[in-house]
Amino acid sequence: MSEIDRLSKDFAMRHPDSFARILAGGEFEESERILESLPADRKAAIVARLPAPQIRQLLESERHRPADWLVDAPFDDAMTLLSRLSRKRRLALVNSLQNRQRQRQFLRQQQYPAHSVGALVAEIPLRVDSESPAAEVLAELRKIDVESQGPVVIVDAEGHYLGILDRWRLLLRNPATGTIADYVINVTPVRPETPVVAVAMHEEWHTRNWLPVIDYERRILGAVSREKVLRAASVHSGSVQPGGNTLLDLLADLVYMCEAVLLKTLPGKDTS
Repeated sequence: MSEIDRLSKDFAMRHPDSFARILAGGEFEESERILESLPADRKAAIVARLPAPQIRQLLESERHRPADWLVDAPFDDAMTLLSRLSRKRRLALVNSLQNRQRQRQFLRQQQYPAHSVGALVAEIPLRVDSESPAAEVLAELRKIDVESQGPVVIVDAEGHYLGILDRWRLLLRNPATGTIADYVINVTPVRPETPVVAVAMHEEWHTRNWLPVIDYERRILGAVSREKVLRAASVHSGSVQPGGNTLLDLLADLVYMCEAVLLKTLPGKDTS
């Protein structure tokens, strides 16, 4: 192992969030090479911290064996990576595992009844540690696909859910200062086993298009959209009409479009 590889390994072990941000900012081919040089049990933890588009690229690349990442990683790190994937991709990856014991562990966490929120969980565009520098996260947001929907979720050092990112506040800061902990919105999450009919009545839908979904240890599993919840609730109960309040829907869409415009047009300081 070269001296550079040893330094990369040490940095990845000590500062996984910072390491992932550096990886996300580089060329994809170079990021692949660096990822391959890491110890097998660290790869899942690093990949789980990348923006969603890069995770999809890595999973689709023939250079890697994502199933091995899940087997070699500590269980919590493997679960974090799975939480960043769509339900279809998540189950396909778990079902491809040759290690049957670990496969059963994952499936117990992933399979939920059709009437529950767990069946509707989608991937999130970004997951960041609360101690991450705000300027670095803003730079990362500007690089990822602004059409990626869903909340940017903030977690603590142990990976426990804290809240979602206040994008407006971050985008309007020029320059962005402090850590991401200064930009947290306390949004009440939902549990995957909760019936969609109950979640459809959640008061957070008055101001949110998405809600985070967490497990019993407050690990983030993904997010669920108001559109999917209301549609599913109407099927399972017949009493909830999909679409919600039209004015609120329009306002929420307007906020989303304004965020996308700000990400692309606001002048930013050099955050390299």
